[in-house]
Amino acid sequence: MNRLVNGFLLAAGILLPGIAVASSLPAVDGKWQCVPEEEKSQEQSWVTYDFKSDGTMFSQEWVRYEENEQTQLEFNLFIDYRYIANEEDYMLKPVKLSRQIIADPTHADPFDYAARRDLTGYRIFFKPIFQGKNEALFDMWYHIAPNTHFKMQCKRQKVA
Repeated sequence: MNRLVNGFLLAAGILLPGIAVASSLPAVDGKWQCVPEEEKSQEQSWVTYDFKSDGTMFSQEWVRYEENEQTQLEFNLFIDYRYIANEEDYMLKPVKLSRQIIADPTHADPFDYAARRDLTGYRIFFKPIFQGKNEALFDMWYHIAPNTHFKMQCKRQKVA
């Protein structure tokens, strides 16, 4: 179970972006649907990042952990961020966190007070690598582990 909760904290970090002023990199503005570049056999997930030109970003992450074809934990995580452009990178800082547990049969309770405190203390940096106007690879890393990167394949969502 500790492995499950530790995995959650790592996955939740994927969603934790930003603080400050409006971006000087307007190409990232808009809503992006992202999936991890590397698939994990016991995890399914996706993230939606919605960047606004005023320096705010809203995310929703859905994650499901399975073991022996049984759901061990499934949740939605909603995070409001502030973000700033820092040369070619962005820094994201969480300002508000809410969650919705869909399934937690083992009572892992990954959203206790300490976990929420740890999540809101994260800073994530990322560099968008554009692959056309509506596709990008978000190369991301935590402020506490700058040499360990994770990548998200993202597609800009069309506005209705």
